[in-house]
Amino acid sequence: MHKPPEKFLKIKGRKMRRWSILIAASLALSLVSCSSRSGVPHSTEEVTFQSGRFRVKGELRIPPGEGRHPLVIMVHGDGPAHRSYFFKLKETILRAGYATLMWDKPGHGKSTGKFSDENLRKERAQILVDAIAAMKTHPAVDAGRIGVWGISQAGYVIPLALSRTDDISFMILVGCAGENGINQTAYLIRRQLEFAGVSPVEAREAEDHFIRLFYAQTFEEYIIHAKPLYDNPVQRKLGFVSALWDEENWRPHHEGEEGFFDPLEIMEKTTIPALVFFGEKDTQVDPVQGARAYREALSRAGNGNFRVELIAGADHNIILCETGSMEERNRRSGKGWSNYAPAYLEIMEEWLKGLYR
Repeated sequence: MHKPPEKFLKIKGRKMRRWSILIAASLALSLVSCSSRSGVPHSTEEVTFQSGRFRVKGELRIPPGEGRHPLVIMVHGDGPAHRSYFFKLKETILRAGYATLMWDKPGHGKSTGKFSDENLRKERAQILVDAIAAMKTHPAVDAGRIGVWGISQAGYVIPLALSRTDDISFMILVGCAGENGINQTAYLIRRQLEFAGVSPVEAREAEDHFIRLFYAQTFEEYIIHAKPLYDNPVQRKLGFVSALWDEENWRPHHEGEEGFFDPLEIMEKTTIPALVFFGEKDTQVDPVQGARAYREALSRAGNGNFRVELIAGADHNIILCETGSMEERNRRSGKGWSNYAPAYLEIMEEWLKGLYR
């Protein structure tokens, strides 16, 4: 199955409602299959674990060989997500000698539960922490070599997990923002407006309005920034500001909301091995700002084993593209969702193979 388009963050304003910006684990394992469909032999087990109110089901793929293997837990981005995604990436990880774990996101596939709007990322981070705790007891997994691969919204989930556990040994981040969710979404809006034919000046103004409306402390200040976005038919069609609050129901946002969380505050303290990818043509996360921010944050942490790569000709998912726009991504074929930039797969496999030499 191909990976569908992932929006890092989508925010809609609705009348009479506040905006919100976008789990002791028990483990049940059963052997499902041995697969070499792609020429990469491995065994597959179904995994079930409890995380708070979420019952999570996924699959563990194990490379050939006796003993315990290092593990890469794969963390989805935003939106509906299933265990079957990212097949070609799993191949790459298995070839490097690592097991992979991926689950159906709660509310999709066989996993149950529903995320809250206010704490979605924190809930996702706890699921990751509980998955790690469960996998540490698996006889095929080396508990001291469990790492994570994550894309898009995982760039907020993984740092939160890092603040809760010391059991993450390494990380691979793909298209993960180097700024808070408000600024990241503002960048996404600006870039899509530009592709829709809005002038660069007007698109920059829209970006600024979007940021400022979240920091507004009075209703008058909010309206100054929200109304130009609402009045823009192109932006309204995109759906980020699709309605306006009235004065009676508007309330200022507060910095405890998830949209204000900056993952770099945690990355500045992170010293585990890190491989970070950005697509040069990413129009959802600013790749230039993100690459610079991650290099600076990991350097400040004194991290002696990190690598940040900006991949030419690639989009948010590091898939080869023409423009990287949402419109192009939305019309991509199933086969196209596996057209990764070769350098991405080569660098990741090489990096994983060299990690524990």
